Amino acid sequence: MRQEQKPFFSPLPNDLQINETEYAKAEICITMADAIARTTNNSVYIIDYNRKNFLYVSSNPLFLCGRTTEEVKEKGYGFYFEVVPPEEIHQLMEINEAGFRFYYEQPPEKRLSLTIEYDFHICTSQRHRHLIHHKLTPILLSGKGDIWLALCTVSLSPNKDPGEVLISDNTCTDRHAYSFKGRRWRKQPEIILSDREREILQLSVKGLSNAEIGESLFIDANTVKFHKKKLFEKLHAENITEAVGVAAYLRLI
Repeated sequence: MRQEQKPFFSPLPNDLQINETEYAKAEICITMADAIARTTNNSVYIIDYNRKNFLYVSSNPLFLCGRTTEEVKEKGYGFYFEVVPPEEIHQLMEINEAGFRFYYEQPPEKRLSLTIEYDFHICTSQRHRHLIHHKLTPILLSGKGDIWLALCTVSLSPNKDPGEVLISDNTCTDRHAYSFKGRRWRKQPEIILSDREREILQLSVKGLSNAEIGESLFIDANTVKFHKKKLFEKLHAENITEAVGVAAYLRLI
């Protein structure tokens, strides 16, 4: 492993003491990741924190940047040093360190429920680069509670700039945002939707127009628009499709 890659694995122990029998059991994780990759437009890969490489990489070209899956697997974290702009590499290292710090502050039984997500650029050529949305969640821990394998998904980001680092807990609605300025995590205020806002989201899922939603709720279309505007503000969404997605992800509907 190259010297510059080491911060990506700090503060993990050098040896997680994972034996070959355990690796045989991990084959099911590869099978499941491959199945997920076949049913989504996202790129999918698995990080092996014991061997410090990628255990699996899907064939989605978004993440590969013109390389083959085997080339990306072989490079491991070295791949990032080739495709991420130099000015964002240090930011990625800080995110990684802060994420591990947050992780180790949690009890072992809670660690598998955490997901960290953030945006950064990857260069597909000398002229073109894309802002991607990267999510990482542990799928297997060592006997001592260290992350052994983590599942990652990559999609195009709807945002304009890198950053916006969030950790969520899938057992509750807790979310923490990372502040680069303060170098610490801050718990996000809980988002509370009114009954009317939930109704509008649920009817929007069915594809109803503003007029049809208004007719169902006995309110006019302008009132529906007003509630949608409030929803967009609360959920930091630009349209109703995005608002529904955020609300579902946060278990608000």
